[in-house]
Amino acid sequence: LARFQDHPGIVTVHESFRANNTAYMVMQYLDGMTLKEYLKRQPGEKIAFNVAVKAMTPIMDALREVHKAGFVHRDISPDNIFLTSQNQVKLLDFGSARYAIGEHTKTLTTVLKHGYAPLEQYSAKGNQGPWSDVYGVCATLYRCVTRLVPPDAMDRVQGDTIKSPKQLGIDIPLSSGQAIMRGLALKASDRFENIQQLQQ
Repeated sequence: LARFQDHPGIVTVHESFRANNTAYMVMQYLDGMTLKEYLKRQPGEKIAFNVAVKAMTPIMDALREVHKAGFVHRDISPDNIFLTSQNQVKLLDFGSARYAIGEHTKTLTTVLKHGYAPLEQYSAKGNQGPWSDVYGVCATLYRCVTRLVPPDAMDRVQGDTIKSPKQLGIDIPLSSGQAIMRGLALKASDRFENIQQLQQ
C-alpha cells in the first residue's frame, strides 16, 4: 500500500507493525464521511448520475493504478469510499486486497459484501481480477443513482431480477445506464475487462 501513498485517490498508509498477536496499519487521519453516510443524508438517499460519476472518478483512477501494480481491491462499496471535508475522494480499506494477477493467482480467501461482490468472489478459486472491481464500482454507481443495493450475486444466479436505472425511472444517459448494467453482468466475461474500458 505504501507504494500508492502519493496517489490523491488512495488513503495514505504511514506504517504497519505487529503487536498483541495481531497486525496494525497506521493510516492518514481523514475528516469527513463515507459515501454510504453521505447518501443517507441526501433526498431520497440517492444522487444524480453526473454527481455520482464525479465522486467515483478519483476512485476509478486510483483503481487503475492499483490494478497496474498487480493488485485487486475486492471490496469496493460506499462504506469504503471516503469524502473528505477538503472535497477529496479517497479509497479506503485495502484489508481484502490481494496480489491476484497472473502466476500469483492462487486460492483467494472469500471476501464478500452482499450486493457489491461479484459471483467469482463467492468461490475461493473464482477467477478474480480487475473485472471483479469493475463489478464493485458499478454496484456502487447503481446504489448512488437508484438508492437500491443490487441484489446479491448468488440470488441473481437463481433468477436475475435486477432492473436497470432506466427501468427504475432514473434520469441517466442511455449509454451510461447500459455501461453500469454491463459492469454488473454476472459472468465476468460479459463485463468490462478493466476500469479504463468502463470509464471510456
